[in-house]
Amino acid sequence: MPNKMTNEARIVPTRFTQIARQKPGMSREEAIQAGQSAVLEMEPEYLDWVDGLLRELWSAVELACQEDDFPNPHGEDAYGLSNQIRNLGATFDYEAVTHVADSFCELIHRLTEAKRNDQHAMRTHLNALRLVSTPNFKRDGGGELEPLMNALGQLVSHYPEPTGSVG
Repeated sequence: MPNKMTNEARIVPTRFTQIARQKPGMSREEAIQAGQSAVLEMEPEYLDWVDGLLRELWSAVELACQEDDFPNPHGEDAYGLSNQIRNLGATFDYEAVTHVADSFCELIHRLTEAKRNDQHAMRTHLNALRLVSTPNFKRDGGGELEPLMNALGQLVSHYPEPTGSVG
């Protein structure tokens, strides 16, 4: 907020800056451990959340695939849902979910820029997301992630990187 007398900016303390200046109630290590424990306790809910999001994503992809034009609102919905799945995967340490959903987001971004609709590439990413979203894949599927990501990467790289993208 500018000071009218000097026209210099003045920082106005907010509730958030006051909270940030308080001494922490626990150490950094304790906070990390508490957060990790909370995430572990919520993992069964994660599986329900991701299942619901995958069902919504499936519907959005099917509707997007029926459109001739791309981008379309259903493709935008698919991007948003894939982004949510990516973030949940990162939170719950489902590394493969994070990578596949990120690839899906990149695919939709490139399809949007290219104004192309690729039903095969979108459905392939969706099937890959369904595969890696299971606890069995999280535990035992790590060796299968690299070939899966290479295959998805080939689908994505079929479309050029949009101009102005950070490379």
